Amino acid sequence: MKAGSFQIDSTRQYQQVKKTISKKKQPGKVMRFLMNALESYRQSRKLGWSRPWNKYHLTVFQSFKLKADADQNLFVMARDLLEQDIAMPSSAQHFVQDLLDNEQQLMGFVFAHDYQDPDDGQLYEGMTLSLGRVNDKKYRDRIDLIFESHVIGGVSQGLSRVRVFIDPYMGAKEPLWAYTLKQNLGNYAYACFDQLSNYSWSCAEDDSKLWNHWTENYIDYFAPRKQTLTQSYLYQAESPESRILNKAEQAA
Repeated sequence: MKAGSFQIDSTRQYQQVKKTISKKKQPGKVMRFLMNALESYRQSRKLGWSRPWNKYHLTVFQSFKLKADADQNLFVMARDLLEQDIAMPSSAQHFVQDLLDNEQQLMGFVFAHDYQDPDDGQLYEGMTLSLGRVNDKKYRDRIDLIFESHVIGGVSQGLSRVRVFIDPYMGAKEPLWAYTLKQNLGNYAYACFDQLSNYSWSCAEDDSKLWNHWTENYIDYFAPRKQTLTQSYLYQAESPESRILNKAEQAA
């Protein structure tokens, strides 16, 4: 078996690899090798939470699990943004309303990342507000709102774009609807970005907010920030002086 050549081709093989990983007895290199093969299999079948736009060309350096009571404002802001700033087709609108109205099943995460666009090489730092629910135990219905700030010369420029993925589970298919908003960003988009950037700093060491799992140690796209920005909207443990305050914080 050559490095990089292994892929999981069957449910039986998938279960065998899961069992091997769960024992935590393999060397680190082998664990990473098997874990990334497992992730590729899950990705191709939309098993669990992971999606391609949360995996490729980026590094996730913070993960938070939202709570319905303490983080209600983020759920409300997501709804306001989708209803007021994003012109969706009716099929996407119906799914969004159904998902957000079903509060008992609603799950939420926030992910902070560095991203390099594969098309033009541009660098961004961003936050993903990810909302969803369990679908038939193994799958997830998803809404992802990705707020990204263009990075130039080590300085984060402020909200540059919002990427939207409306992705109810309908088999291993493309999302129901995806869109990138770059111009005419509305007030709700800026409000969400400000709230999430504040979340990145204020909750960085809050164990009640942070989400982690031991498997992250072996998944390529989970890692510390690879570069330190001279000015950043997102958390940098080694350089708190680099923090860019949002408008509300500047006025306080």
